Amino acid sequence: MPKTSKAPKTRLAAAAALAALAVVAPLTLAGTAHAAGGTAPACVQRDVSRAPGGGGGGVVYLENNCGRTMKVQVVFMSGRTSSCYTMTNGRALVVPYNSPLVYARTAVC
Repeated sequence: MPKTSKAPKTRLAAAAALAALAVVAPLTLAGTAHAAGGTAPACVQRDVSRAPGGGGGGVVYLENNCGRTMKVQVVFMSGRTSSCYTMTNGRALVVPYNSPLVYARTAVC
């Protein structure tokens, strides 16, 4: 009786698993939101103003002076983030936020 090797079956199973992962992974990742990246460089100027009268929330003023287009988002202390904004050079942006959110930083996205 001829001897059979398990190696081809193992390789076939590994290739099938890899092929399945290649199909499923992009579908899974496509539904996730962009995680905040590192802190935006200093050329993205930011000014944070709290709501007057001690009320909650406030406004983040951003201006891109980087000499190139930047993608940024506001990160709050709770870990929540704003949308990812594409800012061309020289563009200013106002990002309002409500209580109980508290500004933490501006990040690239």
